[in-house]
Amino acid sequence: MTTQGAIGRGSWRRWRTVGLNLAGAALLLCGLTFLPPDNSLAEVRKSGVLRVCVPESMPPLVTDDPARPGYDLELLDLIAKELGVRLAVNRNSAIGADFNPRNWRLTRAQCQIIAGGVADNEPARSFLELLPTGLHTGWAAIGPDDMLSQGGGTAAVFPGPIGLDRLALSRYLRSKKFRILTIPAASQLMPALADGTADIVISDRQTLAALNSANAPIHWLSEKELGVLDLAFGLWKGDATLLRAMRDSHQKLISSGLADSLSTRYGTAVDATTGP
Repeated sequence: MTTQGAIGRGSWRRWRTVGLNLAGAALLLCGLTFLPPDNSLAEVRKSGVLRVCVPESMPPLVTDDPARPGYDLELLDLIAKELGVRLAVNRNSAIGADFNPRNWRLTRAQCQIIAGGVADNEPARSFLELLPTGLHTGWAAIGPDDMLSQGGGTAAVFPGPIGLDRLALSRYLRSKKFRILTIPAASQLMPALADGTADIVISDRQTLAALNSANAPIHWLSEKELGVLDLAFGLWKGDATLLRAMRDSHQKLISSGLADSLSTRYGTAVDATTGP
């Protein structure tokens, strides 16, 4: 075979590879045109209803008090009004029973939004679009200012439904020589502190905020390994138009100061004294 023939054949092979790649890209783009359009926002506006799934109760995010329904529900109601629709609430006891939202067995037919304790973590991001609410949570405590540094007492812990790292908390408390007392309900935390059963009580920051305990400042357990999570609203993957509209509406509420007013109303704000 001549040198010129070998060069010609090699050049033809390269051009054939380029042609096949271009043909594959063209077929992919053609296939994308057959994907169903994202009608998530149009469907909400057509029905006039924005449906949200929430737990039965998870103060201060969701409550069973019509006068104070919770931070998440009031914020979503304002967002729904911005979109020109009404908010419909579907309470589901499965939400929060496990901190992995996949196990809540929710469907699009039930709701477009999931709220009331959705943490911005890997399990949630794997199948939901997340819109941060502006709130944060993490392990926090109520008790004497120096108790965390001194250690050696009894810590009453309500783990709560949000996916905080319980093993990291256990290691931290044991390193401080605390005896750990697990509490089954948030409502039992302050009585345990009042009657001396516990020297300090620990749960996630937002659960402690909902206790409305007078003259009892909340202290973050700010050690890096314990972590702080953003809270969010969950939307189904692919609902880009609804997500974009909700994000725009939320930003307007932040700019107008209404979101801050809600945060103050429910004690969910993170300020210089309670921040991580």
